[in-house]
Amino acid sequence: MPDIFTYTEYRKYLGDAWTERKAQDPKFSHRFIAQRAGFNSSAFFSRILTGDVNLTPSAALRLAEVFHLNHQETRYFELLVLFDQSRSHEERMHFLDRIATWRRNPVPEIDASRVAFCRDWKAVAILETLDLVEHRDDHGRLGRMMFPPIPGAEIEESLRLLDELGLARKDDAGIWRKTDKFLTTGDSDAEAIDIFRQKTMELGIEALDRFSREDRSISTLTLTLSKEAFERVRDRIRHMRREIMEISRSDDKADRVVQINFQAFPLSMRPAEDPA
Repeated sequence: MPDIFTYTEYRKYLGDAWTERKAQDPKFSHRFIAQRAGFNSSAFFSRILTGDVNLTPSAALRLAEVFHLNHQETRYFELLVLFDQSRSHEERMHFLDRIATWRRNPVPEIDASRVAFCRDWKAVAILETLDLVEHRDDHGRLGRMMFPPIPGAEIEESLRLLDELGLARKDDAGIWRKTDKFLTTGDSDAEAIDIFRQKTMELGIEALDRFSREDRSISTLTLTLSKEAFERVRDRIRHMRREIMEISRSDDKADRVVQINFQAFPLSMRPAEDPA
């Protein structure tokens, strides 16, 4: 398969990727792609390649699955689609800058054998805090920086784990450093990820009392949506996460580690047998 990170035009990538897959598997036809992606017409994929139709965010994700793109490749593919559909010069320049950043610095994905460290939110927070201070072995001081505070012994234990997993190391000066600036767990559905999400949600509840309004941002919405509109909301949240990641990447004055959770789930549903 062609390397998607060498492309700036998603249609060109899809055409080349289809040609490669078709050569390996004659069954990988335009009709096959349409069926797998849920398109109404087998000609729809051809019209995408010729530029007659555009991809919606949800359709882009379905095509990414059909072509077996991994998490990082899917994120980059989404960015190419947004770049192609930009309506103004400012938008095109914005997405072109993000494409250039991705091509220089793709985010490493944690392999399954190391995801388990996410089970403890403290280890994740400590790992990120290493970007803020030059920490040697004053574990008590580092622990007092955390919210809530973490005993020095637990800081030492977490650092030992991060070292064993190759996520953090001491440099020649004895300062603890992250081995990668950014990491992602990708599409992992490991139990540790759900435990991390659950604990950080609990921390969000505690943040209501722990921090003033100036040091937190917590808001809620309760509204009605169709299944199609809910998918659009999920797409917007995905794109927002990408934008926040880019903000973090370009920030050279960071002075805090921030946890950001997005939640969207049903509070009620009309039974399927009930009329609309």
